[in-house]
Amino acid sequence: MNNTTHFTLQGKGGVGKSLVSSMVAQYLLSKGYEPACADTDPVNSTFHQIKGLDVEMIPISEGGVVLQKLFDPLFETILDTTAPVVVDNGASTFMPMAKYLKQNEVFSVLEEHGKAVFIHTIITGGQAKDDTATGLIALLDLVAGSNAKVVVWQNEFWGIPMFNGVSLEKMPWMTKNKDKIAGIVKIIDRNDDATASDMRLMSEKHLTLEQVKSSDEFKLFSKSRIQRVFNDVFAELDAVFGGTDEKPV
Repeated sequence: MNNTTHFTLQGKGGVGKSLVSSMVAQYLLSKGYEPACADTDPVNSTFHQIKGLDVEMIPISEGGVVLQKLFDPLFETILDTTAPVVVDNGASTFMPMAKYLKQNEVFSVLEEHGKAVFIHTIITGGQAKDDTATGLIALLDLVAGSNAKVVVWQNEFWGIPMFNGVSLEKMPWMTKNKDKIAGIVKIIDRNDDATASDMRLMSEKHLTLEQVKSSDEFKLFSKSRIQRVFNDVFAELDAVFGGTDEKPV
């Protein structure tokens, strides 16, 4: 997983991008890596607020205007490190980031420097379903012609996404782009208000799983419920990334 870069991108806000970024970072930590984490969201810097992950805030706007030039230092840093990098990008900067990636041929540049790129994006059920699907389709188009892969996260806390009775996996834009998709990771809705409440509190407190486990605010059963969520997600990430338990040398 060294020399991998993980971008969390989705044009729809409030669907769990920062949660996904934190889970990817914590997954890498669980495997013995030391990921470099960055937050480029000038509006909701939730990822940056998770102190246990040492997330660097990247200023990409001046006077409230996003400037593509300000993305340059981020990508120079990615090129200069062998550690895995996790970047959380806000909904408001989805289009500027996508434009920067395309116009600067970032995927090709990173590949030339031995970097593997993964775009993590979220699909939800409920009202945001169609908007998140539109974001996914745009990202599949963005990675076309490159070696970058898309990791599709199915966040079921707003329901399992179905499209006129068809599941996400069977949608034409999924099946015809199999070569661009690294895999699907499901954040399962356990139909359990206690788990939802526990996860919400963890997010509100900007905590990692390890911090939850050592916190007095979370009692035994709360810790157990949160641990199960992470166990399930980490198992799915193992399936996407090869499932190795080896520590980096």
